[in-house]
Amino acid sequence: MTVSEEQNPIRELLGEANFRNFWIAQVLMFGINGTVRFAFVWLMVTLTDWSAAEGLIGIAYGVPALLFSLPAGAWSDRVDRKRFFVAWASLACAAFVVFAVVVGFDAATPRVAGVAAVVLGSILVILSPNLNAIVPLLVPPERLVNAAALQNGGGQAAGFLGLALGGLLIQWVGNAGSFAMMAVVCAIAVVLMLRVQIPSDSDSESDSGSDSNPDADSNSDSNPGKSKRPSLFAEVVAGMRYGLGREPSRTLLILALILGSSFSVMQIAMPRVVETEYLRDSGAAGLLLGSFGLGMLASSMWVARLRATMRHGFNVARFIGIGLGMGQFLLSLAPSYWIAVLVMVSWGINAGVAIASHRTLLQQHTEPAMMGRVMGIMTLGFAGGLPFGALTQALLSPAIGPVSTMRVVGLVTMAITIPLTWRRSIRAA
Repeated sequence: MTVSEEQNPIRELLGEANFRNFWIAQVLMFGINGTVRFAFVWLMVTLTDWSAAEGLIGIAYGVPALLFSLPAGAWSDRVDRKRFFVAWASLACAAFVVFAVVVGFDAATPRVAGVAAVVLGSILVILSPNLNAIVPLLVPPERLVNAAALQNGGGQAAGFLGLALGGLLIQWVGNAGSFAMMAVVCAIAVVLMLRVQIPSDSDSESDSGSDSNPDADSNSDSNPGKSKRPSLFAEVVAGMRYGLGREPSRTLLILALILGSSFSVMQIAMPRVVETEYLRDSGAAGLLLGSFGLGMLASSMWVARLRATMRHGFNVARFIGIGLGMGQFLLSLAPSYWIAVLVMVSWGINAGVAIASHRTLLQQHTEPAMMGRVMGIMTLGFAGGLPFGALTQALLSPAIGPVSTMRVVGLVTMAITIPLTWRRSIRAA
């Protein structure tokens, strides 16, 4: 390895084939998640003039996170992680194809779109804890913060750039074509993941004795005192107790729910704001939301290149405690489209550092055997916050308008997150 490579953690990480293929695959899946969110919201904008409809489709897309995040995390701790991804991502490809056909034949109604949102939301949220749990298995401990920032930067930026792509795809190929394109991207992610070798897969088999001890199965049968593996429900409960039973993990997981709820209000409200306040189309709405991803990518790549230790707890206090709600509040004050873009880029820069530190702290304080379950709780927060944010938007927007809704949510968010994050247990973490 050359000196320049030693000084560049990004090059070091992406130079390793396993991590590179995994990283690209998960970036594509995050991009799909952003694109499908926008596609469903804009589909509702075109199907009905009722402003609460976008919130309701957000609830339909987000409710599966409340139901499946925790079981998915526990399930991913029990099985081969690569096979888990390939199976569920392949199912997502098929679902995208089916709904593209439905939209293409003008059979999509608000009710049909809601059903499709539940199906696709379920599949994609089941994939998420597994993806987050894979990262610590592919990199050495000293590169975890860099890998977490690189995963976060690429994945989250792809999610928001996917929002921009969603708007552009609708302009270029229509609603049906956008869902068909997501099926193609999903298939590419499956092919890339098939090339990934996760070291823990073979290690866990060896540790369990399945390879080194051919009599392991018979021994377990002949030894009635040997404990059986707990049920999936028992492992979910154990994961909840583990993740929520200690600091700073408990606060970090609570923050994930606040992040997901608050931010989803902006994501759902902005397409309507762009159409009614800025008088622009779906492409402009997607680019505005995607500009957040550009800022996030820039700051995440900066974090990924660092070799020096960061004060992750202090970053969480500043950039989540203050920056999360402040960004939404300032966005609600933007008098024009281009000022809104500037606010979104700045907010994204804030979020890149915030989420990198949040995820690194959580992974550093989690044992490998619990990683999938704790990442499932984190997914429950980020993705499970969507229906809460969508419900907030559906209730407030018809009464006070989408702009005022964002303003109120931004202020309330700061009132909650500042006291949470400026405690010593977080700032000193």
